[in-house]
Amino acid sequence: MKKIRITAAVVSAALALTGLSACGGGSSSSGSKTVEFMTMQSSGTPQLKVLQGLAKAFEKENPGVNIKLLPGTDSNENDIKVRLAGHNPPDIWATHGWSRDRYGNFLEPLQNRPWAKNLKPLGNSVFKDGKGNLYALPVDIQVSGVMYNKTVLQKAGVDPKSITTWDDFDQACAKVKEAGLTPIVSNPKDPGADGDIADYLLPGMYTDAQLKDLKKGKFDTSVYEQYTQIVKKWADSKYFNVDYTSASADDDARAMASDQAAFFLRANGNAQLMESFNPNVKLGMFPVPAKVGKPYFSTGEDMAFGVSKTSKSKDEALKFIDFMAKPANMQKLVNVSMNDSALKGVNSALGQFQDTYDYWVKDQKTRTVPFFDRAYLPNGMYNTLGKSTDGLITGQLTPESAAEQVKTSFNSLYGQKS
Repeated sequence: MKKIRITAAVVSAALALTGLSACGGGSSSSGSKTVEFMTMQSSGTPQLKVLQGLAKAFEKENPGVNIKLLPGTDSNENDIKVRLAGHNPPDIWATHGWSRDRYGNFLEPLQNRPWAKNLKPLGNSVFKDGKGNLYALPVDIQVSGVMYNKTVLQKAGVDPKSITTWDDFDQACAKVKEAGLTPIVSNPKDPGADGDIADYLLPGMYTDAQLKDLKKGKFDTSVYEQYTQIVKKWADSKYFNVDYTSASADDDARAMASDQAAFFLRANGNAQLMESFNPNVKLGMFPVPAKVGKPYFSTGEDMAFGVSKTSKSKDEALKFIDFMAKPANMQKLVNVSMNDSALKGVNSALGQFQDTYDYWVKDQKTRTVPFFDRAYLPNGMYNTLGKSTDGLITGQLTPESAAEQVKTSFNSLYGQKS
């Protein structure tokens, strides 16, 4: 119930700010049906191209049904909030990590669809609620750690398997820097770059008791400062790319692709951009070190699609969801995700991460944790995580003031849930 109230407040605010509205799918005068699908995939991306191919194939099998694909924008999250606030959501939309916790009340439950029984066990904690409800067709399960360039670490004399603590990581960064290369890349233009640094590191800063306190609304800055002190140390040691303040996502990808940078704390899917610059780049990943407990990988929903409860073309939308869920079609989607597949009978497609994934996840049984912001922070905190991390990297914030900034946002947003 709390999530219903906070979502309503957010979408109402978004509507007031933008005043936007849009037309959903439905029937035409000719009797044809249109299914509007908000993909959240940018124009020209491999993911959108696969969806376009599947839409054409479906339309060929189902005359009279038109799949209207909407490419992603820079304001995907706000776009769907506006549509929900206007009681005019698209028939299908990409839930981007939030099918259960943010959009569950707006989506058609899918646990009884024929493909749902094939959900891998790892996906149960990611996609299902306590009652077993499933609110989206999950394509893949994101398994993310510290991405690294194998060639750079080899040049620097660093064995990535030896990095199990933050002290180990600092020593590796020092060796990379001594070799004349960049230890860590990030940028302020893509909010996800700095936001993910926080999201990846924070699970390893908290005890179970502290996580319970956080979920109860108690934000302890002394715990959070364990994270901010780490980033401050990296910044003071000049481990970040020297062009950080002007860099873009493309610049980060080029640095990794050209064997000039060692570490990148982002999802494996970002490797596709790197491979577009250099198909021969060699990448791997290792678990995120922790101050509390053992190293871990963060897991969560990545590419997933839900159907609006109020869709005027619900039958057609569900039929297209079932069509996408066919193993051959799911394989096409998973192949462009560079992640583990969410459904049995569909091969994972981690690309060049496959060997390090097999070593750490299958052989070493590395533990997994949920993405921190989705599990323990109120809705809307991700941008604050990114901005405060940016402040640390640029020197505009101290570890203490960055933690206070996050606490202020936490208390404000948590209060909206009460």
